[in-house]
Amino acid sequence: MEPGTLADGTWADDPAGGDPGSGEPPAKLARQNGSPGGQAPGAGSRPEDPGGEPAGGQGLAEAGSEVAEDGGQEPEWEEEYYLPGYEFLGPPKLLTGAWGEYSSMLENFLKGCKWAPDGSCLLTNSADNTLRIYNLPPELYGQEWGAVAEMSPVLRMAEGDTVYDYCWFPLMSSADPPTCFFASSSRDNPVHVWDAFHGDLRATFRSYNHLDELTAAHSLCFTPDGSQLFCGFDKTVRVFDTERPGRVCESRPTFVKKQGQSGIISCIAFSPLQPLYACASYSRTVGLYSRAEGAPLAMLQGHQGGVTHALFAPDGTRLYTGGRKDPEILCWDLRHPGQVLFSMHRTVATNQRLYFDLEPSGRFLLSGTTEGLVSVWDTDQPPTGDTEPVLEPALQFQALRDCVNGISLHPSLPLLASASGQREFPEPWDSGEEDVEGGPGPPQRPARGHNCLQLWWCGESREPDPAPPAP
Repeated sequence: MEPGTLADGTWADDPAGGDPGSGEPPAKLARQNGSPGGQAPGAGSRPEDPGGEPAGGQGLAEAGSEVAEDGGQEPEWEEEYYLPGYEFLGPPKLLTGAWGEYSSMLENFLKGCKWAPDGSCLLTNSADNTLRIYNLPPELYGQEWGAVAEMSPVLRMAEGDTVYDYCWFPLMSSADPPTCFFASSSRDNPVHVWDAFHGDLRATFRSYNHLDELTAAHSLCFTPDGSQLFCGFDKTVRVFDTERPGRVCESRPTFVKKQGQSGIISCIAFSPLQPLYACASYSRTVGLYSRAEGAPLAMLQGHQGGVTHALFAPDGTRLYTGGRKDPEILCWDLRHPGQVLFSMHRTVATNQRLYFDLEPSGRFLLSGTTEGLVSVWDTDQPPTGDTEPVLEPALQFQALRDCVNGISLHPSLPLLASASGQREFPEPWDSGEEDVEGGPGPPQRPARGHNCLQLWWCGESREPDPAPPAP
């Protein structure tokens, strides 16, 4: 079966209509015969055509017949409109979020969030080992909207233990249900593939060690064309064919004869243009490998803590990496592997994975901190300093008074999704102070953190009006 097809033979079309490896979405969308230019809502509800036209491109076929009757004239298109772009001239506006969903359980903090490739829904992970899918608020599909209601998940997928990693199928499109799925890995469990329409388990990918014992993957990443699933283990990467679930896989050791990249592979990222991928490790290194054979190409060193996240720029010339208990995000120049172009400072005081993300053009990079601050860097601006260049934030705003661990930017709308929360520990207590009447007792459990999902508007001013003005 050719790459780009699924097990049932269905073609996995690129939702953007372009090169699957390209990181840039179309700059504008056009509407024909009154039909909407964007994708329909996906997870949890079947896509519907508000314009009343048949799905699957039949509107274009009808337009083609009209062209033939008119003697070869081009189809008449309505006025084109541009999708709003990201603007960070000031702090973004909070639109809505999910608070009640994570307040029923103590310390149910979030562990990141990820927009679907077509932007129709949002996937989150939390401390209760449950993956949740939220639809894009329906109010945002209109040209004008008022107050946006609090978000509620449309699907919940419970894992058996701590979730290590999760990722979307890169060609996911809500208009094509067979492509709507994602993969997740949890402790002592195989890799699960979940249906994003119904929440059912579609398939499993199982890896075994030399004792034929099941081992869990610590990181997951699909290839840009969706044909393979790369899984990170201790000093090893295993490659599965997406169309063939089970235990058959290719093993690619990263550490052989005391040489190479040691440690657990904590993150895998693919270059959008070059046939290579990056493996981040808790051993504070980042390795570059060829996609075809997994041959090592370069080893990047310079982090102070274990590397937990890696992200390629859309043009493929830069690689951004960040780690746990590491105050820097490093920008590597892949034209000269091993050279750091500049660093960006953030506060990471725990071992928690703190995500960062690039907006589709690759200009702005956003990251949260353990103190609830969100920083925005303009990567087109020159850094300061000669020996150790540092890029200063173009904007900083206080999202809340808790750790912001998840950052995800919408692929086509100026929407920022942020996830927050962290494990809270009571302060130590000296039992020798308790025998005095009226003396201090054991310390109270800390107040609940701000465990929530938030949605921010980062475009031109479009602040919703919560209520009509009084007459």
